Amino acid sequence: MQITKEQLHWYGRYLDHKDIRYFDYSASGFEFCFTGKKAQATFITDTEAWDNEHKAVLGIFVKKLSGKSEYKPSYWNNLPLNESDVAEPVRVFLTEAENKITLFESSDSDKEETVVVKVIKISEAAFGYAGFKSLEIDGSLVSGKEEASNLKIEFIGDSITCGYGIDGIFEKDSFTTKQERADKSYAFLTSKNLNADFNLVSWSGIGLISNYVDPSVELPLTSWLMPALWPYTDKFLSKRLGLEPEFWDINRFKADIIVINLGTNDASYVRDKEERRLLYVSTYRTFLETIHRANPSAKICCCLGVMGQLLCDSVEEAVSLFKGDFPYVKTAVVKFPQQDEKDGIGADWHPSAITQKKVADQLTKALKEL
Repeated sequence: MQITKEQLHWYGRYLDHKDIRYFDYSASGFEFCFTGKKAQATFITDTEAWDNEHKAVLGIFVKKLSGKSEYKPSYWNNLPLNESDVAEPVRVFLTEAENKITLFESSDSDKEETVVVKVIKISEAAFGYAGFKSLEIDGSLVSGKEEASNLKIEFIGDSITCGYGIDGIFEKDSFTTKQERADKSYAFLTSKNLNADFNLVSWSGIGLISNYVDPSVELPLTSWLMPALWPYTDKFLSKRLGLEPEFWDINRFKADIIVINLGTNDASYVRDKEERRLLYVSTYRTFLETIHRANPSAKICCCLGVMGQLLCDSVEEAVSLFKGDFPYVKTAVVKFPQQDEKDGIGADWHPSAITQKKVADQLTKALKEL
């Protein structure tokens, strides 16, 4: 039985082109429930554009149910975090231009089972892309594209939000997409803590006024900044496919809360230069207005600090300036403590899984208060 993309429950931003649904941002993907013996999906990717260290990686979660009535939309978001049988996905590396992958197969070839399957991209949009081509099940679909009533959170961030380097070890490993774990990032864990649907618009090295630059560099790196990326469904993917960038339709995901975690990479350029810091503050304040005008009913939470606290006060300043013009918008500022070596450090000095969970717990508390 062929299942169409419209019958699936989707997470994150996605782009449709020539019968392929591209889900490229971290933690984007789909979910479905079926009763049957086997489910196989076909995914495409741009494998020829990347070496083996930077190809796309998917995570496949499977949960067996006692019956069809147990399934509800956004089922995975409502599972407790400590469920050992769903804690680790099966990771699949898209190494071919077209990849046919078995998502589930019954251990007994004569027995049908009811299962929920969730497929998400656990590597980020900056590297190999993922496109859904087809899904075939030996069985019947239990539930497809119902609209969930969960809280909706959008996260806008950099490598920390992507889950960069979580499975790596500082001073031992250099980054690969195999170490990247969007499913262990604070964004994913916070959403799960709050039973929330979520979108991640995140990109490693990105900033508001400059992407990451080496300390010896005095010019900002401005070729790819978040204010120019966020308004589009997937601007970089559109470029790769030779398409005019598509503006993201906010109505496809009406966020209740928008979380911004940007400034770590800007700090590499700002340093101790006051004119650069002021540019960061004014750009941040303008970005807040852009987000609010597109999402007038959303609350906004701005956070920073886990990889450096140079611009934490500047975030508060930007939010204060924004509140001066929009006092009715509910906002919060969360200052994360800097990562501690005793909790482990991931690849390229990025937060470990332990640190990401601590950040998620702090942010969860803040969002509940908000």
